[in-house]
Amino acid sequence: MNRHGLAVVVMSAVVACGAPDVSPRTAPRTAVDAAIAPADAAVPEVPDAAPPAIDAAAPIADATEVADAAPATPPAPEVWLKGSTHVHARPSGDSSTPIGDVVRWYEDRHYDFIVLTDHNQTSELTKDAPSTAGQMAITAPGPGLLVLAGIELTHNPSNCIPAGDKSGKCRIHVNLLGVTGRIAGKLTWANRKTSDRLQKYDAALAQQKVLGGVAQLNHPNWFWGMNGELLAELARRGFHLVEIANSAFKKWNDGDKEHPDLETLWDAALAQGVTLWGLASDDAHDYSEGRRGKYPAGGGWVVVKAARDPAAILAALEAGHFYASNGVVLAHAEVDGGQLVVEVAPGERGSYTIDFIENGKRVQRVKGRSARRTVPASGYVRARVTRGDGTHAWVQPARR
Repeated sequence: MNRHGLAVVVMSAVVACGAPDVSPRTAPRTAVDAAIAPADAAVPEVPDAAPPAIDAAAPIADATEVADAAPATPPAPEVWLKGSTHVHARPSGDSSTPIGDVVRWYEDRHYDFIVLTDHNQTSELTKDAPSTAGQMAITAPGPGLLVLAGIELTHNPSNCIPAGDKSGKCRIHVNLLGVTGRIAGKLTWANRKTSDRLQKYDAALAQQKVLGGVAQLNHPNWFWGMNGELLAELARRGFHLVEIANSAFKKWNDGDKEHPDLETLWDAALAQGVTLWGLASDDAHDYSEGRRGKYPAGGGWVVVKAARDPAAILAALEAGHFYASNGVVLAHAEVDGGQLVVEVAPGERGSYTIDFIENGKRVQRVKGRSARRTVPASGYVRARVTRGDGTHAWVQPARR
């Protein structure tokens, strides 16, 4: 068992349990295409064929050419990768920590990848070593941590429709993960000609077409600005990732007497048949030791089943091949034999409760470290694992 646990949700195929553990941190980062046929494969002999004439002037094949034609390296294996998709540094303006120190913070805590998502800009590790446009990753110091290029598209208008709370504050915050485009300085992108939330989110999707990357809805319940209908429509338009547990926004995650919590909103959208995967994040701004700022690092993350490669990580996120956590480590979170199987990782301490939520209703509760539930003929089933200290893991919805 690796330090992150195992997790994957497969919607269209049955996945066997017992996948291999995380490969060493020195594993190759780049996936390679399928192996080609060996250059020295046997060729059938042609009987009675006359030998070809030898041209003394013809060049002799160089040995290096033969070597180049040898079978390619096998594709990089899928492993279990812990990462954060919402990370800020000094360029954001509301963090005092240089990018290099942010990278070291996650590296020291054995994360496998992060996405730098500074406000309205794409950041580089250093000004002297800019990354290359067209690449999803920023080269990080050391062999361990993959740093993906990203941006948080941040727009803070007032009096949006549908309305939020009586403060009138409106927050349209969208991450683009693994962008291939780069910009110089601050990006101006927001639609300020409308009060309609949906059109404001559409402006973020328009910017996605320019920069690339995978779109993520950030803390959507801030100032109670989200409802199930809007969330479902955003999913239909291309937002397939949503923060259901942002550690810096617990009040807005949990809801109150007048407003639903984010899991309830997630279920309301899923009930409409949309594809929508739930993330946990730390939304980190503060990395200080000994004191906790308003947005401290380390409060939420995802564990992704993918090759150690930026494109593979993004594809796994888009496909829902991950679980989200703010403390719980899982060994299994996958569909096997038509059942959603959930199991806490061996060696993890504490007491656990596993809840299965089917089409918006809790249908099974197991007090223990493992459980399974048949995927329904219609709709979906997902799971939430709760440890005795109140931390969770969220398993993605499974459908037939």
